Amino acid sequence: MDFFVRITSLVKKELLAVLRDKKSRMALIIPPIIQICIFGYAATMNVTRVPYAVLDKDGGESAAQYIADLEGTGIFRRQAAASTEKDIDRMIDNREIVIGLTIPPDFSRNLQTGRPASLQLIADGRNANTAAIALGYAQQIASAFGADLAARNGGASPVEIETRSWFNPNLITRWFIVPGLIAVLALINSILSGALSIAREREEGTFDQLLVAPYNPGEILLGKGIATVITGSMQAVFVVLVAMFWFRIPFQGSIWLLATAILLFIITATAIGLCISSFAQSLQQAIVGTFLLLVPMVMLSGFATPISSMPDIFQDLTLLNPMRYGLELIQRIFLEGAGFLDLWPLFGAILIVTAVSVFAAIFSFHHKIS
Repeated sequence: MDFFVRITSLVKKELLAVLRDKKSRMALIIPPIIQICIFGYAATMNVTRVPYAVLDKDGGESAAQYIADLEGTGIFRRQAAASTEKDIDRMIDNREIVIGLTIPPDFSRNLQTGRPASLQLIADGRNANTAAIALGYAQQIASAFGADLAARNGGASPVEIETRSWFNPNLITRWFIVPGLIAVLALINSILSGALSIAREREEGTFDQLLVAPYNPGEILLGKGIATVITGSMQAVFVVLVAMFWFRIPFQGSIWLLATAILLFIITATAIGLCISSFAQSLQQAIVGTFLLLVPMVMLSGFATPISSMPDIFQDLTLLNPMRYGLELIQRIFLEGAGFLDLWPLFGAILIVTAVSVFAAIFSFHHKIS
């Protein structure tokens, strides 16, 4: 009973320290509003090495030529050859590919006889910018392919393209950006709050008083961590509400699954922040350490550029990045309506990262004060 009383007192102390200070209150409210407006309205992205799969039901020379033209640009990278339409569906659902190309069985025959020939392109609209650019390139290549045939045989271009975008039919970039901001802002605010919590105490000279109080190091760390998780969760709820009711982005999934994913992610970010704070001797050092980690974590998450467009060594590094798992979980729950059975590998990965982060925070905190 005494343990819970002590922890509750610490959490109350941390929350009051933030809420009583006008600057801290403003820091909780104003930055998320500014950031979500800037990123939600102004952010754009470019893509390369777009993963795609092809279902070639034709097997003819014309089909092979179009696939060669597609890969010859360097923009597309064949991930797999599909055997059925269900293979393409599965690979798009699992985010293994961005584009699924289906070549019908009569493609080459229709071209040889001068009749219109169709290609089907299915795009993963969860990342609207990537899908739109990839479809644009594929359509340009098909148009050039058709124009070349027309120049050789005379007449109009015989190639017709049918396109569909899943999870984001109109390819609205904001539908990808804003749900991703839930993860980005949770990362920034949780790491920064955790990093400043102990460093602030050291700089103000109150940390030594805390050590001689009737709290052991584990209780101090737990109290600060819970307070940071609470403030981070409040900010995340605010951003989710803005995404749903201001930007009108349709929410497809389970709110409880989304809450679980966000909570795990915030706990991980808080633990990383507390680890930074354990080593920082001043607020300046805590801030520098925070932004030293934040930029690579965001850049290696797939938020700014697709992971498939990165060099292989950086793709491997993303496996250590909690931001990658948090971002994908939130976007898939929000836009796709994915359930736990679809997401359990991601939940397993972020649980491992969470456990490692919490252990690192505990170890570093005990090591620095011992």
